[in-house]
Amino acid sequence: MKQANNLLGEFLALALCAAILSCSAHGSNDQNPEMNHAKADTVKNYVIIKSWEHQREVLVAEGDSETKADAKIEKWLTSMSSMDRNAGDDRIGVQAPPFQFDGWINSEPLTLEDLKGKVVLVRWFTDTCPFCASSAPALRQLYEEYADQGFALVGVYHPKAGRDDPLDVARVQRVVEARDFKFPVAIDWDWRNGTLKEWWLTGPKRPATSVTFILDKSGVIQFIHPGMEYHEDNGSEQHAMCANDMSRIRAAIESLIAE
Repeated sequence: MKQANNLLGEFLALALCAAILSCSAHGSNDQNPEMNHAKADTVKNYVIIKSWEHQREVLVAEGDSETKADAKIEKWLTSMSSMDRNAGDDRIGVQAPPFQFDGWINSEPLTLEDLKGKVVLVRWFTDTCPFCASSAPALRQLYEEYADQGFALVGVYHPKAGRDDPLDVARVQRVVEARDFKFPVAIDWDWRNGTLKEWWLTGPKRPATSVTFILDKSGVIQFIHPGMEYHEDNGSEQHAMCANDMSRIRAAIESLIAE
């Protein structure tokens, strides 16, 4: 009996170790700068990043020194400024593949056929990404400025942290509310096999997944911003490229609306 109890104890200890190792592996970050987002508080409560300053606060709260947090952010911003703006040229002139989304917020399910006759901007984003947080004001602004000029904007949520969790519509609703998105937001939960794969994750290696597509009135891809961040000029040299990209996006929208 004593030997049986010892064996049972050893078995339980091994099982506990295996569970701990499994959780640690599941929580590991990828090396891509867009993957190094805020860690999960729990499996169902992810930090919604609000800005680069908030990202810094999260890094410090997770145990980084202020110096280390600043170094990480500097590295991420450097990767953005050096990103190939021509990545995605292979998709220009291609008819956009059908939407295959897992759900919608702020809208009934839409198809590309529903959007024919409009210039359409489609932007993938996530909750734990500072690049996406910084681009949120630009999306709101573009929607407000052009919505009554034959323009439609579709945000597409794709999870990075917790990407293997079951579909969590409430999580997406929280980030939509936090970012004050009034435009339609689609959910591409299984993006590695879903719409993002068909639209973007084929062909050459892509620099990021937070990609923006602009379609002409017939649904053909005419402009691609290959990822990360864009917004109006904020006076920062680190973000000069973001302001330039915003100008390029505006020019593309206005040109296609005028056609």
